[in-house]
Amino acid sequence: MKNFNINLFVLILLCLFFSCKKNEKPGTSIKTQTDNVIYGNPIKIEITKDENSVMTIHADTLIRLNGGNTTLFGRIYADLFDKKGIKSSMMYSDSAIVYTNSDSIKAFGNVLIESLKGFKLLTDEIILFNNSNLVKSNNDVIFTSNSNDTLYGTGFWSNFDMSNSQIQSPKGSMSK
Repeated sequence: MKNFNINLFVLILLCLFFSCKKNEKPGTSIKTQTDNVIYGNPIKIEITKDENSVMTIHADTLIRLNGGNTTLFGRIYADLFDKKGIKSSMMYSDSAIVYTNSDSIKAFGNVLIESLKGFKLLTDEIILFNNSNLVKSNNDVIFTSNSNDTLYGTGFWSNFDMSNSQIQSPKGSMSK
């Protein structure tokens, strides 16, 4: 019986030893490993103000970093709401950062905002401000009005539904 207990003990130790393999690649350190990663199908974040939705954001991957900001990757889609909580636009991008202190969002890569009123904005980077329901870009933009006029420029301000917008430095020419 004593031999059986020792053999059982050795067997358990061997099982524990072989089941505790590390999955790290050679040369990685704990500082290069990302904690707080969530994968979803999709992940959903809702930002509210005064009990009304301001933005609802969907993404494939969420990374919460120690600085407190949240980075989103993979098929970013966001519904944008007016001050009454009524959906006014949709935003698409490759990635985004949700700033914890303000709940504002910076979207990157192939950014498209489409308003329900028919306006469209294309750019590489945009900031969506939660508190004021404003959209801002310092980059080159292509803006299409609801009457299909296309405007080009650098720098852009607008409300979420794009009905009150301004290109800061328009580019191009017009002919009769």
